[in-house]
Amino acid sequence: MARRGVYVWAEAVHFLDDAGRFRRQCVEVLSRAKPQGPLYKAVEGIVDAIDGLAEVVAGDRRKFYQSDMTTPGEALPPVKWRTVE
Repeated sequence: MARRGVYVWAEAVHFLDDAGRFRRQCVEVLSRAKPQGPLYKAVEGIVDAIDGLAEVVAGDRRKFYQSDMTTPGEALPPVKWRTVE
């Protein structure tokens, strides 16, 4: 247990992992809630707060966001696009 007022990095990382799991559960609730209803707005606020926590601890507000799709790289042959007039 950390002393009061002393920041322990391991505890912060563990807390961020727990927050990430809770954020995923909140996103599942958002997917089933009535859009812009009271439950949706409340859970959306929780997700925003967890994103703020990630920004403070990890320095990246988008830490829990789904990663973007990437291209396979230069191994593919060039694509010739055909325009239709």
